[in-house]
Amino acid sequence: MKRLTKALGTVAVIGSMGIGAVHAQDLSFMGYSYAEETARPSVEKIISGFEAASGLKVEPIGSAWGDMQKNLFLRARSKTLPDVVQISERWLPTFSALGLVDYNEVFGAETLSEIYAPEALAMGQIDGKQLALPLMSGSIGMVANKAVLDQAGIADMPTTIEEFEAALVAVRDNVPNSVPYAMATINPNSILLDYMIWTWTFGGRIIDDEGKVVVDSPESRAALEFMVGLMSDRLAAPEVDRPDARRLLAQNVSAFYIDAPQSRSFLRSFSGQGEAFDVNIQPIAVPVANEGDESKSIQWGHMIISFAQSNPPVADDANMKFVNYLADDAVQTQFPVELSALPGTLAARQNPAIADDAYLSAWAEFNQTPVMNEIGIWDNGAELTQIIGEEVQAALLGQKSSDDAIASMAGRLQASMDKLAN
Repeated sequence: MKRLTKALGTVAVIGSMGIGAVHAQDLSFMGYSYAEETARPSVEKIISGFEAASGLKVEPIGSAWGDMQKNLFLRARSKTLPDVVQISERWLPTFSALGLVDYNEVFGAETLSEIYAPEALAMGQIDGKQLALPLMSGSIGMVANKAVLDQAGIADMPTTIEEFEAALVAVRDNVPNSVPYAMATINPNSILLDYMIWTWTFGGRIIDDEGKVVVDSPESRAALEFMVGLMSDRLAAPEVDRPDARRLLAQNVSAFYIDAPQSRSFLRSFSGQGEAFDVNIQPIAVPVANEGDESKSIQWGHMIISFAQSNPPVADDANMKFVNYLADDAVQTQFPVELSALPGTLAARQNPAIADDAYLSAWAEFNQTPVMNEIGIWDNGAELTQIIGEEVQAALLGQKSSDDAIASMAGRLQASMDKLAN
């Protein structure tokens, strides 16, 4: 694959060409993958490869995923922003006010469109600017455990909600001590994803593109009632967070749950079987309410943002060379694959290591039109998430009726959005 700087006809980052000697300077890279025990070796491999190629030294900075937003804003206040940062795609609107590099101005929009997959590139665009580039991409969709479904006598993956519920009942009745659907029922951050997907599936929205709260609708109520019904019928269970769901599937006591493509890495680890467990894992399309509906999934990706080292930023800056290196096949066929995700570049997706991977191919097939997270994009996204999680959980636990939970949710969300507007 041609690198970004090569595509522009500028100097490549290879140290043997003398770039390291001319521009010997350190750069810092802050990311949540570096803070994760399972992912850190993959990040270290990227850094060592870049350092060997460029002669530049990278200072890695780890920050837990849940602390990234807070830590980055603290660094902005103290004027200690890192040069390159790994973020979740949903945080980009929040960070866009920090003065991010527009990669279109550095590398050229046409060049970027030739290198990156269009839906992955789109996640980093705001108001015509390319403020982030994909390190890996995918979506948040549904994963099934084929071994559990086989034990329940289910031969075909469900495609509609009716078939989905029938499969859950079969698992409940035939797989002892099972949690048929490991739906998130604790932790607002986890509950949000399940509720948002089902709300879209039933034709509803929570907050529209203009910031209007629209959750108090028959469709959104139907989605919540559907989730409550699963709890009432013992097709889902209380006290289940995303990590719990991963363990339940890995222990062959759950048939379905919602996650990002990294699911496979977690299931390999939690099962204790490594790659041998892959035969049980099947990405599927989220079941639809009616035949012919479009299956819903949520945009998901690890994105790269940068802060200028020169004015204006140019491709020869140390941090731009690092961004350039992140688009290389050496990275794109390594890091996403090791974390069971799709590469962001077109060339890497065509690499046999990706194209011949049944799991990643299936994920791409069943999640072709992911929708932007309509909560995480707002500056008050954390508060909105907390409100939604609390109200959904109250309904799931029988502390409120679905109608009361939706009405309360709508009022609280509107108050939060009004506060944001003011």
